[in-house]
Amino acid sequence: MSKLLENRVAIVTGAARGIGLAIARRFHDEGAFVMLADADEDLVIAEAQELDPEGKRAAGFRCDPMKRLDINNLMAATLDAYDRADILVNAVSIEASGDPLDLDEAAFDKALDINVKSAFLLTQLFSRHVIKRVEQRDGDLLPASIINVSAISGERSRPDRFLLSVSMAALDQLTRGFAVSLAAWGIRVNGIAPGNVAGRFTSKGDPEIRKTLVARTPMGRLGETTEVGGAAVMLASELTSYITGQILTVDGGRSIYERPLEAPTEE
Repeated sequence: MSKLLENRVAIVTGAARGIGLAIARRFHDEGAFVMLADADEDLVIAEAQELDPEGKRAAGFRCDPMKRLDINNLMAATLDAYDRADILVNAVSIEASGDPLDLDEAAFDKALDINVKSAFLLTQLFSRHVIKRVEQRDGDLLPASIINVSAISGERSRPDRFLLSVSMAALDQLTRGFAVSLAAWGIRVNGIAPGNVAGRFTSKGDPEIRKTLVARTPMGRLGETTEVGGAAVMLASELTSYITGQILTVDGGRSIYERPLEAPTEE
């Protein structure tokens, strides 16, 4: 029985931990060759070696998402290792907390550079590679797919999460814009917007915050990174061959849940 991503070549950023690592693992399980990229060189290489000790179907690569040269080198390293790239997952992100009135320009630039600009630059490189293959009819053309991992914060607004909301909304719009531009080349572009996933952001480690988040989620628990990984496999595979420009929400129902109003207390 063939696997969903048999012999596909995938690049996954933010792959040293969390959602990016979970996606890389699920892709590898489904038969893909995976280039794991992250700014934490030691960790991403160690995770790649654990995933594939022989180094035939997985490799780790240091990539600082704020450096254009690193992004260019990541694409080049993938082509050197596997000759092509079929799937791109932009999963690198930072939490970017802070009230909008207190933020400085450097913090704003950093959040946009990591959460949005890195995805823009790598998507350009990946797309040009695929388009060149299409034009040259280079071998067996496998369907190409791009997945951007944002967050449900892109459709919400909280003063202390201003930058996260702004950057995730921008990433979702980047997904839609590229989906329209690349459709003619057979490149599908979709997004995943996770809700509260265990371990994604540091605040989730606070027991009281965790309790509150669970109470606001109809499924009564936080999500697991492996569940986001499963959604990524589906979007990367031919199971969703007619889906592009969509943002798949993976949040246990939180974004559609309106909690009942509490009865006023009598004085």
